[in-house]
Amino acid sequence: MSETHRLQPGETTQLDHRMLIERAAVTDVVVAAGLLFDSGEFETLGTLYTADALFEMSPAPEGFPATVSTREQITDGLARLWQHNRETVGVHSRHATSNLLVTRLDADTAEVYSIFTVTGSYTDGRLGLRRLGNYVDLLHREGTAWRIAHRRLYMEGPPPVWPAAGRGTDQPGTEQPGSDQPGTEQLAAEQRVSEQVEEPGA
Repeated sequence: MSETHRLQPGETTQLDHRMLIERAAVTDVVVAAGLLFDSGEFETLGTLYTADALFEMSPAPEGFPATVSTREQITDGLARLWQHNRETVGVHSRHATSNLLVTRLDADTAEVYSIFTVTGSYTDGRLGLRRLGNYVDLLHREGTAWRIAHRRLYMEGPPPVWPAAGRGTDQPGTEQPGSDQPGTEQLAAEQRVSEQVEEPGA
């Protein structure tokens, strides 16, 4: 691959065999993140993130931190949320990650834009739509593996696929204006949000 690739749909000049391998690898990481959360495999899920990864939600649900940093805090917080959903809310979630588009790819950096849909199967027999939004994932290569360095979740209107001025910092560990670096215990605050379970179709 050449040094920098900003990919456009339908472009064929950069689709050599090496790039196709890298595209498959980065999209596998994005899909696997949702599947491993659903199955509760958090040790493996942690291997998909860099040590200094950022996890952002826009807008953050009430009581939920806008930004969480480091692999440990991200996976620990997600594990707490998974346990709360199973034991308190009584729901088994299913993440469907679709419409994956690799928008940037070079030797050690990639960006993937996608849609996520989260459905829930409740212990009382109900089925419902829990969340809908977009992921924008920045991935870095570490040795032979791609890992998520910065995951952004957009749960209102979708972000631009190619923003004119970029998406701000691409450096994990750099704070965004107005963001904080909360402790793991703050992730458990989504419990208050999850307890307000909507009826299917609401």
